[in-house]
Amino acid sequence: MSLGIHLGRNARAALIGTLLAGAVIVGVAIGQLLASTDTLVTINPQKSFQTISGWEVTADLAENPANPEWSAYRETLMDKAVFDIGINRIRLEVRSGAETRSDVITRFIRGEMSFDRWKGMRYDAENDNDDPFTINAAGFNFDELDWHVRTTVLPMMERLRQRGERLMVNLCFVSFGDGKQLHTDPEEYAEFVLATYQHLDQTFGFVPDIWEVMLEPDLDKNDWTGVAMGQAMAAAGRRLAEAGYQPAFAAPSVTDMANTLSYAQDILSVPGATDYWRELTYHRYRHASPRTLDLIAVFAEHNNLQTGMLEWWFGNADHKVLMEDLVVGNNSAWQGRALIGLMRPGSKAETGETLQYQDEIRFNRLFFNAIRAGAVRIDALSADMRHVRPVAFRDTEGGIVVVMDVASPSRIGLRTMPQGSYTVTYEFEDGGKRDSETVFLGHPGVLDITMPSAGVVSVVPSSN
Repeated sequence: MSLGIHLGRNARAALIGTLLAGAVIVGVAIGQLLASTDTLVTINPQKSFQTISGWEVTADLAENPANPEWSAYRETLMDKAVFDIGINRIRLEVRSGAETRSDVITRFIRGEMSFDRWKGMRYDAENDNDDPFTINAAGFNFDELDWHVRTTVLPMMERLRQRGERLMVNLCFVSFGDGKQLHTDPEEYAEFVLATYQHLDQTFGFVPDIWEVMLEPDLDKNDWTGVAMGQAMAAAGRRLAEAGYQPAFAAPSVTDMANTLSYAQDILSVPGATDYWRELTYHRYRHASPRTLDLIAVFAEHNNLQTGMLEWWFGNADHKVLMEDLVVGNNSAWQGRALIGLMRPGSKAETGETLQYQDEIRFNRLFFNAIRAGAVRIDALSADMRHVRPVAFRDTEGGIVVVMDVASPSRIGLRTMPQGSYTVTYEFEDGGKRDSETVFLGHPGVLDITMPSAGVVSVVPSSN
């Protein structure tokens, strides 16, 4: 007896022409499946791992914010980022140069200064006063931060509300300067952090969910050691808590994955540094390997930290990298692109009519939309990891979602799936596409999925 029936609107044609039409999903009897399946994937909800916090992009400043041709497709881009791609976390950057009396950033945003000229001055900081425990508001210029909030953060917050969700804000400190800088002094850094929180709170009514301590401290031109980061975290955490805020830090966000644990060990050596440390973060630009990733995951688990891969831009972070970071690295947060890099404009970019997904986004979005904030990863074991690599999560409603990287044409059996209706969506590496299909599993058991070519397939409870 079959355990389920196919409910897709083109079910009859799909059942007749499986290999010609695309992927067909049905519930089948267990005995039949075991006799005919290529790969069996077993879901084990009893074994759980990390909780997802969000799929991140960086809010990027346009080379000319006053250019109407650039802004013409921004609304469409944000619509697609939230509703089609599934972005729900933003990296909002604040530069060290915000501590200044200069109006350089203001003039740039107004279109009175070229990008190239502003670029050379954007990290130049001047102390607001000689007392790091007394904030002189006139000694800060948050116009760039405000521009990001108004043009990106608030609109994306509203779009996430329409999804019944919320935007997680990661506020990242950036200071790509040479040698010693003003904010390598822990108390001056703490003053900067507190001033930024107070400004956002008073101006927009929100504060960050998490503060990323320093972007890429291991760059040669920076003078940020792990100890310096730990001292900054200890001082800033104390000041924020005293002011009534709830600190949470992400660190060390190094460019070289192999530097992650050395920085982390140095942070651990500083008293008070770990009081509000929540995410162990890294980038993938150098020396990324499964072995290093596994060590990061072990360190994070031992120290009660979440992990996050928070940058590998320019199309490098594809679904295979994402799968590795989720399964080996136990990532809770992940970033592969800046916002404006998610899509590429076509010939009608000024109207937003022909924005197209970047190549890897076609596949990554299946993960992003299936696995939402608050979902907890559970065990998923493939009988043949060469052909089918699965990742599974329990969503906030208790349903099971599964995403699989399929390397070749395969018939896959998902075992121990709960009873219910599922939406199955897929992307093929050869570019072939079909609409999502729906399947109803009448009893807890097995879903049968036929993939006629390599690609990614997601299985999500239809109520999601």
